[in-house]
Amino acid sequence: MTHASDGGPLIPTGSGVIDAEHGAILDLLSAMTAGGPFGLAELAALRREVAEHFATETREMAVLAAERRERHEHAHRSYLASIDALIATAERGDPLAGDDANRLMLWFIVHSNTADTALVEASRQTGDEPPMISMDDWLDSLDEADRDVLRS
Repeated sequence: MTHASDGGPLIPTGSGVIDAEHGAILDLLSAMTAGGPFGLAELAALRREVAEHFATETREMAVLAAERRERHEHAHRSYLASIDALIATAERGDPLAGDDANRLMLWFIVHSNTADTALVEASRQTGDEPPMISMDDWLDSLDEADRDVLRS
């Protein structure tokens, strides 16, 4: 359900549970970025799904060194904070922009394809520390036009 086998954006991690959860989150984000409803109900559903998924990953990370675990969990907390900020915006009745949904999608794809695939591999090998890529580093690797669009 990760959509990678049919040309979708997610790379399978090798963990059936994590890949299934990634697929469910991707489905929610895809609906939001494809012009579907994007409001409080959709954000609340996304937050629930993401929080459950991050709890799964926390269990998977138990074998990793504390510093490595903390960096990954920090990324999770930051993403949840981004969703929470959009929920607060929706609760105030302020408009949400399609770019908000695109940013959520972009972060999720990059994190899933880098940190999460490395996490699963590292948890299997328990001695190796997977590389992490920051969103800023990834954005900096894009050409200027794409970077400006994503940062606007």
